[in-house]
Amino acid sequence: MCVNQILLMTKKTFLRLVAVFFLLILGVYYYPTSSPDFFNIYPHKDKISKSYKAFLKKDTKAIIVNTVKWNYYTGGNGEKTILFLHGMGGSYDIWWQQIQEIEKDFKVISYTLPEEINSLKEVAEGIKAILSREKVTAFSAVGSSMGGYITQYLVQIMPEQLEKVVFGNTFPPNDIILKENNKTAKILSNLPEILIVKLGDKKLKEEIVPAANNSELLQAFLPSLPFSKKQFINRYAIVIDKFSINSTDNLIKSIPKLIIESDNDPMVNKELRDAIKNLYPEAGVFTFHKAGHFPYINEAKAYNRILQDFFKD
Repeated sequence: MCVNQILLMTKKTFLRLVAVFFLLILGVYYYPTSSPDFFNIYPHKDKISKSYKAFLKKDTKAIIVNTVKWNYYTGGNGEKTILFLHGMGGSYDIWWQQIQEIEKDFKVISYTLPEEINSLKEVAEGIKAILSREKVTAFSAVGSSMGGYITQYLVQIMPEQLEKVVFGNTFPPNDIILKENNKTAKILSNLPEILIVKLGDKKLKEEIVPAANNSELLQAFLPSLPFSKKQFINRYAIVIDKFSINSTDNLIKSIPKLIIESDNDPMVNKELRDAIKNLYPEAGVFTFHKAGHFPYINEAKAYNRILQDFFKD
């Protein structure tokens, strides 16, 4: 075998290796992630797991808004309606512990934000379509984290329809989140989905769960929520989609408000927690002690009592 033939074979082998390596990289980058089943990782077959299993069996509805499919749950027979708005990593069922109590006395609606939605305007269009379909003209809202931010936007654009609002573990319109997270968000947007999941798991184990007194329920529930890279990017865009709210407007000021916070929230720092209280000085405030970012999950009984007291009048 001559030298040229050896070199030709070596070149072909090298190109094949490059092609295989490239395909492996693409495979990792586009490898679809799947969420673990809550019932396989939650260590107890207790009242909580049974109630969640029963809730998941309930029917949901779907509506197409501007070609995008929205899934949502509605239940209860009360005359008044409460809309639940989940956070950046959530879905309609994240509120199941509140819904099961609240729907005894109220009609409730809880949606899953479609991964295609990336602006407050689109969120509001979807919510309005759901409310219209359900023939709801006046309602109250409970929003946590991103959901609390969206609730404030609803207060600004449709205050005449809102009866009461709860801003849970959330933040007001601000520049802080963008400044602190924009570089990281850009880096994450270029990472494969599977790596983003790994980083999320690390934050969950090192910050979010310890802040919630190492709640076994939270540790099992959060990873089971649906996740995609597209969802992550678009929901972050909503969180930094800034708007102005005229909190001194008489109509807006007259809406009864409750701010729920945790004094050790790893996702909403003290500066943001103080800022939302300063923006709505007329709001009532309930502060959880060492309950983390998701007290409606790991401190559900207390959270439910707070909501029931707020909405009972």
